[in-house]
Amino acid sequence: MKALGVFTVFICLLLVIAGVRLTLESSKREAAETALGEANQKLKQTGDVLAEVRALRNDVNEVAAGLKTLAQKRSDTGEKRRENIKTELAGDNCAAVPVPDRVADSLYQRAAEVSAGDYSGTFTGKPDGKN
Repeated sequence: MKALGVFTVFICLLLVIAGVRLTLESSKREAAETALGEANQKLKQTGDVLAEVRALRNDVNEVAAGLKTLAQKRSDTGEKRRENIKTELAGDNCAAVPVPDRVADSLYQRAAEVSAGDYSGTFTGKPDGKN
């Protein structure tokens, strides 16, 4: 009988150890599942941020392409304007004559007044001359 009592105590001890071990494994598994859920949520947030960054990058690329197109159009328009002016002034001897110094000085002075002027709606600049 003594052996049966020892055997029963031994089996009870094994059951307690198995229960403790099962509880530890369950808590480890719950912690791992919680960590996995948090990691998946962070990954989803990171994916959302990356998608928004990609969309912004596409928007910036579209704006840059538009600016490049406008700059090219402006350059082409300026080139056509220069060609037209050159063509129109080709036979005009007056266009080849240098501008008198006092006229050039007056134009430079006027340009400086305009660039330093107040554009609040009223312009009180000096007249260029008789006109």
